[in-house]
Amino acid sequence: MQNNNVLEAGQIPQVAMDAMNTVHHEELMIVNDISTAIANDDNIRINDLCDQWLEHTKAHFARENTLMETHGFPAFHCHHGEHIEALEGLESIIKGWKENADLNTLTTYVRETWPGWYINHISTMDTVTSAFIKSCL
Repeated sequence: MQNNNVLEAGQIPQVAMDAMNTVHHEELMIVNDISTAIANDDNIRINDLCDQWLEHTKAHFARENTLMETHGFPAFHCHHGEHIEALEGLESIIKGWKENADLNTLTTYVRETWPGWYINHISTMDTVTSAFIKSCL
């Protein structure tokens, strides 16, 4: 059986807060499931998983944004801005998939663009943010 994982769980950097690590792992599992659905040419499953991914990402970012605001994280605007850009990009990719069945663009995003962004975002923004918030608790 072919491994269609975008990333393995062990490739995701761990941050200072377990709740954030859990959310990161959940999102990775959704994206890996999308990659598998792409490999299986299962458009119905791709649609369902893309909806799930978008809702999970919105909730993920909203929770982090609230934590940053609540605890007065100094780099809130920078981190929040990256959330806005990432969410807009994800919405655009999913819209392109749903309107045009643009599987090439979705595949590139899922397997190339998103993994690099995700690891970088967690390694930088989330690592600093989680350490700051944990120090406030």
